[in-house]
Amino acid sequence: MATATATAAATSSFMGTRLLDAHSGSGRIQARFGFGSKKKAAPKKVSKGPSTDRPLWYPGAKAPEWLDGSLVGDYGFDPFGLGKPAEYLQFELDSLDQNLAKNEAGIIIGTRTEAADVKSTPFQPYSEVFGLQRFRECELIHGRWAMLATLGALSVEWLTGVTWQDAGKVRFSAVASSPLINHFLPIHF
Repeated sequence: MATATATAAATSSFMGTRLLDAHSGSGRIQARFGFGSKKKAAPKKVSKGPSTDRPLWYPGAKAPEWLDGSLVGDYGFDPFGLGKPAEYLQFELDSLDQNLAKNEAGIIIGTRTEAADVKSTPFQPYSEVFGLQRFRECELIHGRWAMLATLGALSVEWLTGVTWQDAGKVRFSAVASSPLINHFLPIHF
């Protein structure tokens, strides 16, 4: 009786058909291998911090403290402070009474500074839409697309002998004199 109950518990039902459990307890064999003690790997030294001898936009220029060389393309040029970490003011809700003659604005509660760490979710990969980490990733993606487009334009020019500026002229030169293609079809359809 106990084995029948265990067998019934080990099977599952799918669309009216009983399926046996693939991980049943019958015939358990374990292999254990020992190849000696594991060697500890040397810790990797990854430097994400600022480098002291990095190239700057002008030799001898002093980079601002918020440009530490950790991002791609950081040469220390930010005269207007656009790359400075943003600090936002937090306001209380405005008075939202539609019957008042004048709605009072909310008072300042405090300040909020954005965190540099990225807290990703499946639907929002970056916690801040206008954060530097997201801009960095977008710049890498756009640069890769630009390199691929350049490669495509140059390879087609090399294979066909037609420059990329004149590709449309060559393609439609055979039908350029046809009034049916140029006038009738675009206007009437």
